Amino acid sequence: MSRLPLLNQVPLFAALTDSELTLVEALCTPKEAAPGEIIVRQNTTGSEMYILANGAVEVYIEGLHDKVKRPLIVLGKGQVVGEMALIDAGYRSASVRATQEGCIYYVIERDSFEALCRSHLRIGYIVMRNLAIDLAFKLRHRNLTEM
Repeated sequence: MSRLPLLNQVPLFAALTDSELTLVEALCTPKEAAPGEIIVRQNTTGSEMYILANGAVEVYIEGLHDKVKRPLIVLGKGQVVGEMALIDAGYRSASVRATQEGCIYYVIERDSFEALCRSHLRIGYIVMRNLAIDLAFKLRHRNLTEM
């Protein structure tokens, strides 16, 4: 059984068994961010996904011309950022920084995750399905707010 009960709260891992969550847990590297520390920079490439364990992060975007920071959302325990890096090596769509309290998070590398998915197809299928559901929701929500 997983020693990280946090993984049971992560929607991306919904429907994984305890033994499958233990395999995912083995990929998690704990990290800590100081207050205000940048974890992800917009328009850089990335190969890591982050699971928030404690504290919170602010997700924001910078304008192309004015460099004004526009806050999008604050995320906390059990939420993920950078999940698109599990799919491709594209550019990050936003920046992420720790809030005033700082945060603790877990890192999952794309290469390690892909290796796990190749050896455990069910894990790969479930996580990618959950990721597709989440992205579809976000796309629909974005489209509705632009109407």
